[in-house]
Amino acid sequence: MERFSAGQRQIADSLLNHPDDAAFWNAANLAEQAKVSEATVVRFAQFLGYEGFPEMRQALTSEARQRISKQAGLLHAPPGAAATLVEVAHRDIANIQRTVGQVNERMLEAAVDRLLKSRHRVMIGRGISQHMARLLGYLLTLAGLPSISGEASDLSLQVANLEPPDLLIAFSFHPYAKETLEAVAFARERKVPVMAFTDRMEAPLVVLSDHTLLVPGENLMYSHSIVAFAVLANALVTAVASRDRTKSLQRLRSAERVATSEFYQG
Repeated sequence: MERFSAGQRQIADSLLNHPDDAAFWNAANLAEQAKVSEATVVRFAQFLGYEGFPEMRQALTSEARQRISKQAGLLHAPPGAAATLVEVAHRDIANIQRTVGQVNERMLEAAVDRLLKSRHRVMIGRGISQHMARLLGYLLTLAGLPSISGEASDLSLQVANLEPPDLLIAFSFHPYAKETLEAVAFARERKVPVMAFTDRMEAPLVVLSDHTLLVPGENLMYSHSIVAFAVLANALVTAVASRDRTKSLQRLRSAERVATSEFYQG
């Protein structure tokens, strides 16, 4: 898959650094901000899969509206803790249903195949994404696929140790961390396969990835809800384990013996 050219990266940086302003820019404004030509802006939109700049601008405007709506979510939270619990639960049920509808069997099987055949699996993310990375890493290790959750301090340095037989698993949700995108772009340069967990097909991580799994996370708070991701991660790891049930059961029994000796059973 192609990676960003220097001009395309300047455009992407401008969009990431000014997400609210970008919704109101025309092609000339974006070109001026990114210090590129208008033709480069149009080609960038087409590179992302849009017919042209107007369609990309429409997507940016829609995203800005959603962002404002999410930021105002707390203003619409129902009074009382019990009512808030019900509202949050309803939103996460909807997130799970959307995830199930967006991820088909072919996508899941391809992701499972890639996880199984990869020599090393390294997960990266910032903020809430780092917690998702750690959860998936723990579950994969439990299923017999040792995985590393990279520290947020220097993502590109960790990617530097990966090679084509390995797999980089990147997590990126709005607001998209530049460090994650730069690390993924670096992985592409090294021809390292990338599996992405993100929130929408227009997310900047999608164009850089071999496998993309969408995870909705509508939430009253500004952060991305992790409930739908937890369901998807559990499904992925269960599918991995089911490929060799005998070995998986042996690993689970071994893990249980370790837990019995190391943890309080009370």
